[in-house]
Amino acid sequence: MFSHTSAITESGRWALALTVCAATMVVVAGACRRDDARAARGESADEVRATATACAGAETQGALPWFHDAYDQARACAKARGVPLVLDMWAPWCHTCLSMQAFVLSDPGLAPLADRFVFAAIDTDRTDNASVVARFPVSTWPTFFVVSPEDESVQARFVGAASLAQWRELLAAGEAGHLDARAKTGGLAAGSPIALLRDGDRAVVARDLARAETAYSNALTAAPPGWPRRPDVLVSLIQVKQKRGDIAGCLDLALARMDETGRAASATDFLVYALRCAEDRATTEPDRARQLRERAAARLSALVDDPAAPLSADDRSDAMANLREALSALGREADARAVAERQRAILDEAAAKAPTPMAAMTYNWPRAEVYVYLGRPLELVSALEASAEALPKEYDPPYRLAWLLLKAGKPEQALMWAEKALARVYGPRKARAQALYADIQAARGDRTAERKAREDLVAIYQALPPELAQPEALAQAQKALAALAVDEHVDPRK
Repeated sequence: MFSHTSAITESGRWALALTVCAATMVVVAGACRRDDARAARGESADEVRATATACAGAETQGALPWFHDAYDQARACAKARGVPLVLDMWAPWCHTCLSMQAFVLSDPGLAPLADRFVFAAIDTDRTDNASVVARFPVSTWPTFFVVSPEDESVQARFVGAASLAQWRELLAAGEAGHLDARAKTGGLAAGSPIALLRDGDRAVVARDLARAETAYSNALTAAPPGWPRRPDVLVSLIQVKQKRGDIAGCLDLALARMDETGRAASATDFLVYALRCAEDRATTEPDRARQLRERAAARLSALVDDPAAPLSADDRSDAMANLREALSALGREADARAVAERQRAILDEAAAKAPTPMAAMTYNWPRAEVYVYLGRPLELVSALEASAEALPKEYDPPYRLAWLLLKAGKPEQALMWAEKALARVYGPRKARAQALYADIQAARGDRTAERKAREDLVAIYQALPPELAQPEALAQAQKALAALAVDEHVDPRK
């Protein structure tokens, strides 16, 4: 995860940087970079200095300078430089987000792109980012946007984990759209697959899923064979179908096109929605659901067995987790357990090799889940304790540890870690930590503490700003509290 501290915090350092940089340079993360485009436009030294001031505060992480939780400043910088704004909508609990930040967005090969975009990482759980989340809604983490800073129009969008090649394609599409909006070279032809994809992305942001489905379908029809964005467009399309409740259409799409989703994480993401649709029809259409699961299991097996697939350790683990789900639904528990053992080994090795404690935190959740699945939760306790010690300000390690210990039947030990997580957590994630705390109190048999915890949970949901509200989760929390009140009035001898 990126640090949330600014790289330029002293006015003296900033003034010195401005003095050293010539008129044809801009300051990015405290360093001078050529800006020949600005010089070619004949901008004065004062104009270039004004741009540099607007762009103060970005911090270089890996190859790229990032603004952190500073959307307005990042947008101002992008406007001043006349370049697109790239948004990484992420959250600390999201292992895919952490993996992308540690192993894709930090790739040294992205360095030449530093001057062509402005990059901003937005923690979607922070309440002060609520207005940004409202403008660029997220239902899957991470989600990446490329927007024109002048009017905040979406030029490109990518959902989930991307390979390095896919992320470059996203940026290229976003830049082309931005240039098109500014009436420069690189414009998008009407009816082109990229233009249609952009229409679909904008429809999703506007919450018009019917229009999004039409645009994504048209983009796929217009695209030439081998179009590199086909896999992630298929992910967007099946996600829209599933959200609209078109389960039959979801299954049709999955069975017809799952082999077009490539060899990166998009293949797994596509099948996540396909398997949800299969689960929905498991009772009413058992044969069709089984057919989908069998096809999905074969597809995922081929993916995880491909050593050349452009998958991070986290991506490969996700594919294995979904393969386990498909195999279990098919009654192949022994095969599912064998996959879990392979997954555990990959995750343990990746965590041991992680370059930083934050990079290692990427694997806390999938490791906890697979160790519980294998019936060996206590074997991971020391590793999660070490993660919590190495990251004393992060809420996720103690949260995962509390969950693990609860699953291991150790609610008394889990309680301490849940309290530590609650002391650090913020935003919508605080509700998840509070719910875990309530479950721990229930496991301890302390009805008074459980009732207070569930009352606090309802209050947390009610206090969320409208942009981050979770009405369905609030309703579930209220229902659990009401059920607890009913139980307390039942004679325990009956």
